[in-house]
Amino acid sequence: MKPKAVNTTMKALGFGIAIVQTLDIVLHAATDQLELLRVTSNIVILLWLVTAMLGKANRVMAVSTIGAYLLLNITFLAREGVVNVEQAGGLRVTLFVLIFLTTALSITLTYKSTR
Repeated sequence: MKPKAVNTTMKALGFGIAIVQTLDIVLHAATDQLELLRVTSNIVILLWLVTAMLGKANRVMAVSTIGAYLLLNITFLAREGVVNVEQAGGLRVTLFVLIFLTTALSITLTYKSTR
């Protein structure tokens, strides 16, 4: 079976996801706050993204990857809390925005690529 072609919309969604993941890693590195769970969640999404852009991902892989990403981030929040002690106890707004963007873009990419 021939892999599905990746159209312009899918490339744009993929680029957006890659930017969000890269920004997430860079922000953590720049503030000396690299956390294994968070970086692992970024890598999981990036690896799936490569597979999707090669046209070799399917819906089960996509749903599993998005689920793993969310599980890793929920585990991080359960362990570290929803506030960042290193930043005066402020709510982790950036984390929630990045998770929301990644999840929304990934679901949209999955829908577009598997219909």
